[in-house]
Amino acid sequence: MNPRGEHVEAAAKRQWKPGVLARQAREAAVVFLSTLREIFDESAYARFLARNQVVSSRAAYGEFLRENAAAKAKRLKCC
Repeated sequence: MNPRGEHVEAAAKRQWKPGVLARQAREAAVVFLSTLREIFDESAYARFLARNQVVSSRAAYGEFLRENAAAKAKRLKCC
């Protein structure tokens, strides 16, 4: 029983409306893809382009890699 005095099964069945599962799946996919973009530095590169106000090019990507490598070299390493 939940606080409203309903059986849990009835409350759970009432929550599933048409399109809810599809919306939740879309939202999960967006989070998953955003995570992958962060892991593979695509988001960092997009932020670099916006910060430096340049368009994507070989030269811009090379500068991004150099900046990224310099930042990683400055970080303290543990163990």
